[in-house]
Amino acid sequence: MSIPALYSEVIYGLLLKTKENCVTWSTTTDSDSFIVYFNKFSLSIKQIYGSTFNNYGSREEWFNLELINKNGDKIDGFTIDETDEDFAKIKELYTLARRSALSIDTAIQEMLTELNKDGVIGKKKKDNKSSNNDDSFSDDIPF
Repeated sequence: MSIPALYSEVIYGLLLKTKENCVTWSTTTDSDSFIVYFNKFSLSIKQIYGSTFNNYGSREEWFNLELINKNGDKIDGFTIDETDEDFAKIKELYTLARRSALSIDTAIQEMLTELNKDGVIGKKKKDNKSSNNDDSFSDDIPF
């Protein structure tokens, strides 16, 4: 399936505006899904990987787009897979939405700023393990 005609102008408009950094994409509770909120509706885009592999040796991939009303109900949607003619456009939209929602460009810019300064780069990872390494009992036990 290619992008349904009904959605074509919306998708291409979102792609153009997202490239211009003029769309506020947000994260969702699903780490592979991003959403843009319009006044009365929302559009989410989700990346999905299959359990089988394609002819190129990578897992099958497709994208699910859903139209959501102001009550949070999914009222319409469509799926694009690797065999669809519009797959590259949807994948580009997803990649740009992800970069926007996760502030990836800002993160990269901050790393470049640090790299251009003199001195040591990076910090040691904090160890969250307990400092109590012996086998004695603790007084915090609630019984």
